[in-house]
Amino acid sequence: MYKKILMLFTMVCTITTFSVTKSYASTNEIKFAVLAPEGSTWLNLMRQFSEQITKETKGQITYKIFPGGISGDEFDVIRKMRIGKIDSAGFTGVGLGQILPSIRVLELPRLFSSYKEIDYVTAKMRPYFEKELDKKGYILLGWAEVGFVNMFSNKPLDSLNSLEGVKMWAWEGDPLAKELFEKLKIVPNPMPVTDVFTSLQTGLINAVYVSPLAAIALQWFTRTKYMNTLKLTNATGAILMTKNSFNKLSPAHQKLLRERSDEFCKRLVEASRRDNDKAYDTLKRNNIKFVDMNEQDIKKFDQISEQVWKSLTGKLYSRELLDQVLKYREEFKSSAKNTKSPKK
Repeated sequence: MYKKILMLFTMVCTITTFSVTKSYASTNEIKFAVLAPEGSTWLNLMRQFSEQITKETKGQITYKIFPGGISGDEFDVIRKMRIGKIDSAGFTGVGLGQILPSIRVLELPRLFSSYKEIDYVTAKMRPYFEKELDKKGYILLGWAEVGFVNMFSNKPLDSLNSLEGVKMWAWEGDPLAKELFEKLKIVPNPMPVTDVFTSLQTGLINAVYVSPLAAIALQWFTRTKYMNTLKLTNATGAILMTKNSFNKLSPAHQKLLRERSDEFCKRLVEASRRDNDKAYDTLKRNNIKFVDMNEQDIKKFDQISEQVWKSLTGKLYSRELLDQVLKYREEFKSSAKNTKSPKK
């Protein structure tokens, strides 16, 4: 009897141990999608990153990259991630907002005026957004960004009045752009990013909003003549991975991927900012004319922007979250002001 009980106990322990021991695949292919086209800063660095991961894991992790909208618009990519066809992706704020609407608080018009402000606030807000994205089934592997956004057009947009009647593109399904254009009395033409170039060619639209670097990478600048120098917003971005795909990796590989992704995203942001600054010269060489708004219109634009902040409160994000972001922004400004050396 004692022997039978001992055997039964041993079997239960064995079964229990087996059931809680998780096995990990010896090799993992990560399917990664991004809108950035071949030859862009994004793609060049992403390929370097994927090669590094493959090398460090001795081929146990490889990347299959789908660039330039091959997998569709960001909304299409999100759908494919939910059913397991795509494991990871690089998103702009619009795509991120489809997953977690509150993250668009980082893209409010005229919110940031410098890279240092952006870095300070996003670093402070990262733990909060990591937790919220985790609840949605995604791992935040690192912040990225498209950069400060300008308006490109085929007629000079040098005043608020000049915006009247413009055939402006708006990313289909973007509530933030919709709210801003409504306040500016612009009737936009919503469509996916993948349709913009053709629509500029045919004249369906004659104005877009995009960073200088993205305007070159997507070749939109070849179908426009002017760039308004007013920075509308900073278009954020991030690299996400589904928790389902992430959990298939061993703990050691998860740790490695988190660390290397964070390093990669920092390099990507630095490179994007550097190339965005260089893009102004490229645009000038290609006969893009830069136009300015007068100070009075800029003040009005700032007032309209703050109206947008308020009107989206309770729709995309809470009042408390907006206040927190504004608090960190003012915290940075105060700190920067206090650290400036006194004038001689």
